[in-house]
Amino acid sequence: MYCGNCIEVCPTGALSFKSEFDMRAAGTWDESRQTETTTVCAYCGVGCNLTLHVLDNEIVKVTSPHGNPVTHGNLCIKGRFGYQHVQNRG
Repeated sequence: MYCGNCIEVCPTGALSFKSEFDMRAAGTWDESRQTETTTVCAYCGVGCNLTLHVLDNEIVKVTSPHGNPVTHGNLCIKGRFGYQHVQNRG
């Protein structure tokens, strides 16, 4: 397992979330249709800000604002990838 911060700092875009990779391969990735909602991570008491990128009512990736004084854009593995546990898989 890895925290995923390498994805966040990759200057070329060669690294991406698996969800993004899979959706690009399927032709369903459309950033112009994504909404972004900033919330606070509930995993621990640090108070990291999470930006949820949502497409068709599904979280497709999670980032953190670079200007945030707590995270500076970095997240732990649970903050960056824990969204898979809140998905509606109905």
